[in-house]
Amino acid sequence: MENGVRKCLPLLLAHFQLPKDELQLNEYTLEELEIKLSAIIGYLLNHDLDRLMSACYKIDLSEQIFKDIITKAPPEEINRSLAREIIQRELQKVVTREKYRGLS
Repeated sequence: MENGVRKCLPLLLAHFQLPKDELQLNEYTLEELEIKLSAIIGYLLNHDLDRLMSACYKIDLSEQIFKDIITKAPPEEINRSLAREIIQRELQKVVTREKYRGLS
């Protein structure tokens, strides 16, 4: 999974408009990425909701998933739940791109 995490990092940096050092990881695990991304999401929820919404749109996170998390998840779990869904979506894109890379 380390390779998948490494490959989705540039996507997350671009979609969230973050400097490269904002998502530095030591172990490149899903849990480490989820923790770091959830902190960023927490900040954006409180200070720059438009930027968070824009990132979710670029990531192609389902609007329904976003709404469900925001309205149904316990407040202390919203950041982590959004981070988990966003990472899963980015990992899906990485897999799809690798699958079809050799076909063109």
